[in-house]
Amino acid sequence: MRARVAIPLIAVLGLSMWAWRAELFNVARPGDAPRPLTALPVGERANVVLDVVLPVVPAGMQRVRTGDEVLLIHYWAPWERHSRDQAHALDSLRREPSLLGLRMVIACSDPFPSVARYVARQRLRLPVLLDGPGELRKKLPCPSIPYTYVLDRTGRIAVAQAGEVDWWSPRTIETMESLLAEPAQQRVAVLDGR
Repeated sequence: MRARVAIPLIAVLGLSMWAWRAELFNVARPGDAPRPLTALPVGERANVVLDVVLPVVPAGMQRVRTGDEVLLIHYWAPWERHSRDQAHALDSLRREPSLLGLRMVIACSDPFPSVARYVARQRLRLPVLLDGPGELRKKLPCPSIPYTYVLDRTGRIAVAQAGEVDWWSPRTIETMESLLAEPAQQRVAVLDGR
């Protein structure tokens, strides 16, 4: 191979490896154990205004907005470590009777064909939203994969947690049940600005 061809080829390969390696810094580290979700105290929750319509796998569109219900958004990718376990645990948790008022979605930035194949193979029933252009990430940043947010009924961030989640931990379930049970007076006071 001539140097005229080899040098640019090596440069492209080196740049590709660097870019790929840089992306891996955003992924949970091996050895990190799944942790239960923990809610922030009411006074420490930041408000977020969210109203986006995103494509959902396998087909259709879904609106995601704050202020209507308790909303769990789990940023996820099919290629992450333990992706199948995390998605299946969350998918089965959505059927837990004590959590029926909780809306759960998975958000993914990967291309449609690969996500659609993965979701079909795994038979996930949980909505998997495609946030390729980053409309959702503009409002709720995703500093690492996986990353989980839970927004209370008033649109405040009650949980912002990096890493894998122990979805069936009693503490996780208690956290979500407590957010679902927050008193209506508290919601009205926050909406009125009191």
